[in-house]
Amino acid sequence: MFARHLLRGGMAAAMALAAAGCSTVSDVWNNPTDYIPYFLQPYRSDVHQGNLVTSEMALQLEKGMTDAQVQFLLGVPLIRDQFHADRWDYVYYLRRGDGTTQLRRLTVHFDENRRLDHWTSDPMPDEQQADQLILGNISTFEPKAPAGAETPDAPADVGSAAVPEESNE
Repeated sequence: MFARHLLRGGMAAAMALAAAGCSTVSDVWNNPTDYIPYFLQPYRSDVHQGNLVTSEMALQLEKGMTDAQVQFLLGVPLIRDQFHADRWDYVYYLRRGDGTTQLRRLTVHFDENRRLDHWTSDPMPDEQQADQLILGNISTFEPKAPAGAETPDAPADVGSAAVPEESNE
C-alpha cells in the first residue's frame, strides 16, 4: 500500500516536472539560436533581392521623364501591377545572416501619356553606403542629407530633384 502511494507520488512529481519543462522546450524550439553558441550555428549568407536604388539615382528623377528614361535610370521595376499600369514599384529586400531584415521602396507614378508624374521613396543609401551594405561592412545606413539640402533655418528649395510626398487630394 505504501509502495503504491510512493509510486503515485513519484509519477505525479515526474509529470509536474515534465509539464514545467514544456515551456522551456517550446522556447528552445522557437528560438534555437538563443541557446546554441555562435560557433556551432550554421553559416547563413546574406540575401539580396530586388532593385538596389541609391539616393543619387532617385535624385535624378524629374517630372515629365518618359517610362523608357525611368527604366534606363532605375532598371526594370520589380513589380509592374497589371491592375495599375501607371505605377512601378522598385523594392529592395536585404536579409542578413543573423536574421535582421531591411526593406526599401521607391514607387513611381506615370500620367496617361506615360510621363513621370510623381514618386515616393523611403530613405535610400548613397553609392558608398550601398557598396558597404552589400559587402557586409555595415549593418544599416544613416540617411545623409544631399549636398545643398535645406537646413532647419532655411526654407525648403522646391526643385525637380526633390522627392515629393504623395497626397490624397
